Amino acid sequence: MPPAVRNFPHQVLSGPFSHLQQPHLQHHNSQHQTGSSNLPPPSFNAHHGLNQGSHNSNINPFAQNGNTTGLAAGFGGTGGLGSGGTGLASPAAVMGFHGAALQQQQAREQTRRGSMAGGSKNPLKGRIRDVWRGNLAQEMQVLRSLIDKYPYISMDTEFPGIVARPMGAFTTKADYHYQTLRCNVDLLKVIQLGITLFNEDGEPPHPQFTESSGLSIPAHHNNLLPCPCTWQFNFQFSAQDDMYNQDSIDFLATAGLDLDLHEKQGIDPSEFGAYLISSGLVLVDDVRWISFHSGYDFGYLVKLMLCKPLPEDETTYRKLLSTFFPAIYDIKFMIKHVQRVMSANDAPLTHQASTILQAIGQKSGLQDLADELGVKRVGTAHQAGSDSLLTGRTFWEVKKLIFNGVIDDNLYIGQVWGLNGVGVTMAAHPPGFHNQNSNSASNNNNGTNNNNYSSMDEAPNLNGATIYQPNGTQQQGQGPPSTPGSSQPGLANTQNQANGMGSMTPGGGGGVFGGFRGFGRER
Repeated sequence: MPPAVRNFPHQVLSGPFSHLQQPHLQHHNSQHQTGSSNLPPPSFNAHHGLNQGSHNSNINPFAQNGNTTGLAAGFGGTGGLGSGGTGLASPAAVMGFHGAALQQQQAREQTRRGSMAGGSKNPLKGRIRDVWRGNLAQEMQVLRSLIDKYPYISMDTEFPGIVARPMGAFTTKADYHYQTLRCNVDLLKVIQLGITLFNEDGEPPHPQFTESSGLSIPAHHNNLLPCPCTWQFNFQFSAQDDMYNQDSIDFLATAGLDLDLHEKQGIDPSEFGAYLISSGLVLVDDVRWISFHSGYDFGYLVKLMLCKPLPEDETTYRKLLSTFFPAIYDIKFMIKHVQRVMSANDAPLTHQASTILQAIGQKSGLQDLADELGVKRVGTAHQAGSDSLLTGRTFWEVKKLIFNGVIDDNLYIGQVWGLNGVGVTMAAHPPGFHNQNSNSASNNNNGTNNNNYSSMDEAPNLNGATIYQPNGTQQQGQGPPSTPGSSQPGLANTQNQANGMGSMTPGGGGGVFGGFRGFGRER
């Protein structure tokens, strides 16, 4: 408690400096008194919310007495900031204070990112929302309110690289790729998940929660920032306790990964999985997920919702994947298929589409494709939020410029590049289609299979996978490959395949546990 007024020289609030020799203050006070002679004398605690009092009373506004006077009365009927109160003590107000602080922190972070990205004037700048443990529930509520109007979700994840390769005999290379995915997803933890929402016309959510935009303001939402179109979920990750590939972590650190913040404020994966299952973003046929080379991305999402290791066989995993995500588009699969058949929607490619595909050529990264389509990045590369936004905007340009505005769901729904157990079957090819490379299917000049896409015709459910014979030859037959090693070509990496197939499994060689440099996926 502050000392009583009697311990100080006698003064009143209307003239607290009267004991000082200050003529200019005296002149000001005399003018003030003359101009307000009809008003009652000022009193600090004469306000109805601070209790009536006299000049001789204790002026401490926080004093507690039998009548709960002072500022304490303004914080709820029970006094103080205890739970269950009203006004500023209510749960809604407390949540509002916390959300406002988080949004202010995010505004500063977005300003910093804008300067790193070159200060672009893109209208989507500033609409990537960072989500941590403290605002997870609030942002998931925003997503639930938007998903019905914006049922297209572009997605990307960041994870700590590739640390292991499976050992043993594998029926097909598809089996090898899935087992590599499974052992790494089971061992590692996802670091970031980025998702961006679009409507059926490729438009992101309106920046303001207004009646004209059709968006309602969720509870506890502070409209200090525009409505996000992209959410970047940051998960709990510890460099001391969790496994990772050092090169991958160093690579992500250059893109702005803050390991200390992830360790202290990161989202609990099991809590996020519970929110995701009940969010309306998954398990719904009308929600379309957009991705790029997303075998590992969906592997981590399935793990988040299962809260247990992935199934041992790919068939069971495929069933889970189609249950959680009934409609998946993988842009990389779509582009590679069009390059192979040189047609879209059973019609020859337009001149513009052919020019774009020719310019892409062997390049297979997301950024390469976006550059050819003229899609500008918003945010920092290799952060999940920025990558998911770029993925979504690239998808709509691909649909417009290469597929003439129409994508055949029978051909592309559920096809995931990097998980190559199922591919486009012969029945899905355009009528009368014949692969011009079919005569060179078994061409093997240097000991590795060139795999000229004709394998997708002759073994339609392998998505271009190489099948290994028991005698060790690489043909489109059946049989297990030998155990992968650090020097065997074509097992850990398939970058030498023709027609720009690219790597199915991220990372390079290095044995069962090895130094697989970099993040692996081409962006």
